[in-house]
Amino acid sequence: MEKHNSSNIILKAIVLIIFALIFNSSAYSQFGKNKVQYKTFDWKYLQTKHFDIYFYQDGYTIAEFAAVVAESSLASLSRNLDYYISNRIPLVVFNSHNDFQQNNVLDEFLPEGVGGVTELFKNRVLVPFEGNYQQFRHVIHHELLHAFMNDMFYGGSLQNIISKNITLNFPIWFNEGMAEVQSLNGLDKETDMYIRDAVINNYLPPLEYLDGYFAYRGGQSFFAFLQDYYGKHKIGELMNNIKSLNNVEAAFYETYKLDVLKLGEKWQKEVSKIYWSDARKREEVYDFAKNLTDHTKDGGFYNISPVISPDGKMFAFISNRDDLFDVFLADVKTGEIIEKIVEGNTSNNFEELQVLTPGLSWSPDSRKIAISVKAGENDAIFIIDVKSGKEVKLPVTLTSISNVSWSKKDMNLLAFTGSDGKQSDIYLYNIKTGTLKNLTSDIFSDANPTWSPDGKSILFNSDRKEYISRNMIPKDFKMYNFDFNQKDLYSMDIVTEEITRLTDAPNSNETYVQFGLDNKALYVSDESGISNIYVIETDSLGIRKSRPITNSLNPISQISLSNDGKKLLFVALNKGGYDIFSMDNPFSRNLNIDKIEETEFVKRKQKGLNLVNNDSLSDKGTEVTKVDSIKTHTEYNDSNITKDTTEIYGSEITLNFENKKSNKRDKVFNFDSVYSNNPNFLIEDYQTSDGSFKINDYKIKFSPDLVYGNADYSSFYGVQGVASIALSDLLGNHRIFIITSMVIDLKNSDYAIAYQYLPKRIDIGGGIYHTARFVLYDKGFGDNLYRFRNYGGYLTASLPLSKFKRVDANASIMTISQENLDNVNEPIISKSFVVPSLSYVFDNTTWGYLAPVSGSRFN
Repeated sequence: MEKHNSSNIILKAIVLIIFALIFNSSAYSQFGKNKVQYKTFDWKYLQTKHFDIYFYQDGYTIAEFAAVVAESSLASLSRNLDYYISNRIPLVVFNSHNDFQQNNVLDEFLPEGVGGVTELFKNRVLVPFEGNYQQFRHVIHHELLHAFMNDMFYGGSLQNIISKNITLNFPIWFNEGMAEVQSLNGLDKETDMYIRDAVINNYLPPLEYLDGYFAYRGGQSFFAFLQDYYGKHKIGELMNNIKSLNNVEAAFYETYKLDVLKLGEKWQKEVSKIYWSDARKREEVYDFAKNLTDHTKDGGFYNISPVISPDGKMFAFISNRDDLFDVFLADVKTGEIIEKIVEGNTSNNFEELQVLTPGLSWSPDSRKIAISVKAGENDAIFIIDVKSGKEVKLPVTLTSISNVSWSKKDMNLLAFTGSDGKQSDIYLYNIKTGTLKNLTSDIFSDANPTWSPDGKSILFNSDRKEYISRNMIPKDFKMYNFDFNQKDLYSMDIVTEEITRLTDAPNSNETYVQFGLDNKALYVSDESGISNIYVIETDSLGIRKSRPITNSLNPISQISLSNDGKKLLFVALNKGGYDIFSMDNPFSRNLNIDKIEETEFVKRKQKGLNLVNNDSLSDKGTEVTKVDSIKTHTEYNDSNITKDTTEIYGSEITLNFENKKSNKRDKVFNFDSVYSNNPNFLIEDYQTSDGSFKINDYKIKFSPDLVYGNADYSSFYGVQGVASIALSDLLGNHRIFIITSMVIDLKNSDYAIAYQYLPKRIDIGGGIYHTARFVLYDKGFGDNLYRFRNYGGYLTASLPLSKFKRVDANASIMTISQENLDNVNEPIISKSFVVPSLSYVFDNTTWGYLAPVSGSRFN
């Protein structure tokens, strides 16, 4: 306690401090971008034995798919990692990425590069459906690994970490690499291509420095190496050693008899040996093409989506060379920048430029560009006049829009990929009449439409396989029983809507098809293990054939062909960044081969061998068994859940991934019996008589996010207690915060209670608070004990108009009092204040390390 001669000075000081705190807190919150909830969600949920799946309007189809995938993924994780979860896992699925960005589980805004999230407060998994079931399955399995590890090592909640003082910490490459290797059953082509480029160009970081995107790709490559070299069973042994030793590095040594650094060095040597031996068989992109961008000199690392103007003079592309993603025009011969026509990420019209699924296309007269973007609540298509810069937003409303393509003959026709929350289809929009038509309209994932030179056909890629007509699809067809891992090329007549299958390459993805003259077409395929350019031709007998025109060491994507077929632009991974390259007369290029030699990864996978040695992945050498791509049963069945999602959802080869040199587990994996005694999983009657899931209405139920407290005893104050409690419902729409520091009674204690209501567009909050402080004063007659109290309440409301604009309003009332506890005759002095405020906030700044480096903001 302190002694002062004037209690009035203290009272004035407290008033000043309170006002300072008010204005200081306003200063911290006066800026910042907004997370807008445009939609009001009507939440439902269904249950499986181990999961609660939450969904909303029109979301049952993807919720059902997620339920089956989640159970299968859990079976795979339990089998591979030798652990069984103790708590049910909530899985929240969203119909689109735009809806995903409106979640209230997390306060952070989730940009388009975030495909899923797992949080630790309640171990909730959030996953958006983005029109691609292959990607959806992958992300679910990936995120469930995080939830699985949260349960295994942290008890499934942040509260458990605090209460048990758990200090175990994983490097990011472990978390993300393990999630990738489990969800993809080892290595995959994308990571193989990325790590190859890093090795050949000498920018692969040591294991301990893997972060950012490298945490995913490098981590996956490292764990795939461990599986191949030491045996898949060792991964489960590693995880259990971490749990028992409570130390990641010690567990690595216990499992592999080498520390993490030595294992990292061994991994780097192995991948270097594999990729350098393979590199001699291929061409570098500079050997057959000219670079029009150079990210090492231009800045940024992303130059993508090149489209050549119909007159052949310019090309448009997307780049982050100026920090944010913008649209540029450049000279098609030199790559010299002509002008920037769109500034992205700074306005509501161009909130995001969809760099993962870009859509840029020229009008037939080379005067305008169509672009698909995120614009507020939904995606949108804008038409931009290249000369004047005038922007026109088309009245097209869909959950998701991407890959816009303008007809080469008709100024009024646009084709694009659209999603309605359960599938992606090819749409046709007539600018003149304003009519929108769904051309494919089925459950399959269709994407990347382009036009034939005569404007009569649209080419696209799809996972539909032989289902070229809606009449061919069985009524009981379920996507979770279908092999959707193969993307082939198709052509559709826009008048008759007849679909023709152009390619059929097992275990491959083919896309970005571009029709040239003489009924020839170029496309990109990863058939060899590296994405290369192929040409489709018709021989003298009328038989359609494909051959490669590149054998590139650098993976290629996003091709654009000039109208005369004499110039081709494409994007290639180049020294860790993406650059645009140009090739002249692509149809004349001939490698004199019918097929590119496969990469070592593809060769050994086809033979059932490990990548880093020649040990068989199968119990019977190289024997493989084909799996039917179509299953006929339609009901969800618990017998399916013991299958790995990487097998029943796409793999055409059934393999036993045990290394034959390793010791096999003696115990038999019995999924149901393990959970039979856990009351968390004794869920009955969760299916209807026809095998579908029962749908339940979501009900608000508060559960703790964090509870912390302690108590002590003071000879002066007596018993004291401090507690902090945070409660919320599962979807984060309703939140309660309680903070207390109790001393004797309420008048002498500190406490605050706050509530947030977030399920609507306007965020509303309110709270009450009380604080008490004690000071000894000497007024000349001895010390007197004074109590200073501060109490009041507040209401707040925030209306986000867009990501960059909002209106904030709040009103607070507070009372400050001074009371002499030793002299009850001295009157109590108190003052009350009412502080209203209303503000309009704009902020589109981009931050550097310490302060904004671009954009503007005001309040």
